Amino acid sequence: MGVDEPDYGHLLDGMRLSEDSPVDARRYCYPRVEIEVAFLLGADLPGRDCTEQDVLDATEAFAPSIELIDSRIEDWRITLGDTIADNASSAGFVVGASRVRPKALDSRGIAAVLYRGDEPVAEGRSDAVLGNPVTAVAWLARTVAGFGVRLRAGHLIMPGACARAVDARPGDSFRAEFSGLGSVRLAFSSGEGSC
Repeated sequence: MGVDEPDYGHLLDGMRLSEDSPVDARRYCYPRVEIEVAFLLGADLPGRDCTEQDVLDATEAFAPSIELIDSRIEDWRITLGDTIADNASSAGFVVGASRVRPKALDSRGIAAVLYRGDEPVAEGRSDAVLGNPVTAVAWLARTVAGFGVRLRAGHLIMPGACARAVDARPGDSFRAEFSGLGSVRLAFSSGEGSC
């Protein structure tokens, strides 16, 4: 898309999905899923001067997660303006139950595999996110500080996908496995989607 920095959006309470309840596919236009290492903040992050060490110090835990992305643009033929207008294409998220303290796991070396049913459909590592997802969180803290926004204790940060996005079809059931971090599930009801 010719961009020189990541895009970002907001995770809202109404976007939180459950591992135990299938998602109604009719709520989305062209849903896809991505696997991410989520950061649960236990302390506020500094703003413009935020460092990677600040992120590690403030992070209460890493957690396995799946982001549901969506677009109103047919076949995902989007431009930068489209993804910005669609909240960085973010439409939902689910976080697994596992919690791992940052000191117990190298944030750069978390391998992740996404399964549709029993078939692996995407795999990658956490260092696909700017070389280290911690770097992405520090960048975000510095960037949003320019708008008077702070990343606070209790916030959930999803720094970026470990692997390519995968189309989600009605009736699909996904499971993501993360080395040292556990797993997370997301299923879609069999109803047809519509926009």
